[in-house]
Amino acid sequence: MQGNLLLVVGGVLVGWTLSGLLLWKDRRLGIAMASAMGLLVALYLGAQHLDSAGASLCSINQVFDCDKVNRSQYSEVMGIPIALLGAGFYAAVLAAAVLGRLNPDKYPRTGSLVLAGAALSVVYSAFLAWASVKLGAWCLLCISMYGVNLLLLVGGWTSRHPDGLVAALGDREDRSLSTMLTAGLVVFVASMGWYNMQKGGAVAEVKGAQGGQDETAAYAQLMEQTRGTLTLDGTEPVLGDPGAPYTVVEFADFECPACASVTPMMHELVERNPNVKVVFKQYPLSNICNPNIGREFHKNACRAASAAECAHQQGRFWDMTYLLFKNQTELDADGISFMAEQVGLDAAAFTACMGDPSTLASIQADVAAGERLGIDGTPALFLHGIAEGQWVALTAGPEGAELLVRAHAQGKTLPPPPPPAPHDH
Repeated sequence: MQGNLLLVVGGVLVGWTLSGLLLWKDRRLGIAMASAMGLLVALYLGAQHLDSAGASLCSINQVFDCDKVNRSQYSEVMGIPIALLGAGFYAAVLAAAVLGRLNPDKYPRTGSLVLAGAALSVVYSAFLAWASVKLGAWCLLCISMYGVNLLLLVGGWTSRHPDGLVAALGDREDRSLSTMLTAGLVVFVASMGWYNMQKGGAVAEVKGAQGGQDETAAYAQLMEQTRGTLTLDGTEPVLGDPGAPYTVVEFADFECPACASVTPMMHELVERNPNVKVVFKQYPLSNICNPNIGREFHKNACRAASAAECAHQQGRFWDMTYLLFKNQTELDADGISFMAEQVGLDAAAFTACMGDPSTLASIQADVAAGERLGIDGTPALFLHGIAEGQWVALTAGPEGAELLVRAHAQGKTLPPPPPPAPHDH
């Protein structure tokens, strides 16, 4: 992890330095360099915005956690990843800067347009910095784009046209605006198309194959063999009918952004499919209570897991988990106490439970169950009821579970689950 920190920080500093030097020597070349850096970072963060993307290069510790920031509620506008909007902007600037340097007479007002776009980007960077303070985590690659936006602001200001922005928008002889709009839209549409394909992933392929010759084989993309055995001890919280023939087990961490996004989907899965129940097991990503994690990482995850266990004792597990996932930035002791009060828990019993060694033992029993399965991240989902009494690991989330359950309930032939994918480490 220390190596990742040095790599990311070093790369960002080199990129900023080269862009600044080029900007001093040749404004358009400097703008091109800065926008190219921004484009690469934005595309990477856009890809990492997917819950299925795994840990990013710059998710290093509790303070520097790109995934927590990049997958938070602040990272989207109307369902569109901010990073991909940024990719469109940087592509627009890059195209106009490069073409303008080759043929400056046809791109005289590029600087004014870059200035306007960079000014908006700097304002939004300030908002995202505020969001990072709110989240209690920083994204180093996001910070790199803050610097890029400042460099573009300087480049746009020093190369702006005397006629100003209005003239740049209205001059049809100047190709700056049309080039920027074309390049920006092409990159944005292409990246969003790829993103939506990856987001749908295997689920979309299975839906497309339904009724066709490849339908049976397509279901194999939704699951794989487990790496170990899974047993339930009967004390776990259950959502849905306890006698439902299909069981989905979720291992989750209350500071995990992907877990928070999956939670409403799990509830919808049970609501739409009364033959499915969901069983919850704890897997905090912190060495405070999970010996399989080599660092503190999600420092409040163990406290939140204890709070959920104590709420379970009072029959309010799902109410408490809703608040815990909804308020992932407020999982300190005061925040937990406030949530317990909101749920209506008996304060004395809750306080006693939080300090009871048996509460930690219950969490660690779930952690041990996860270790036997080879879990290396959350959420980790497993399904029982479709493979002759065997558990399968789900690879396409609750949507994949729903497709598998409905296919099995309809008597369709399902393929055997393929071997598990190798670990990333």
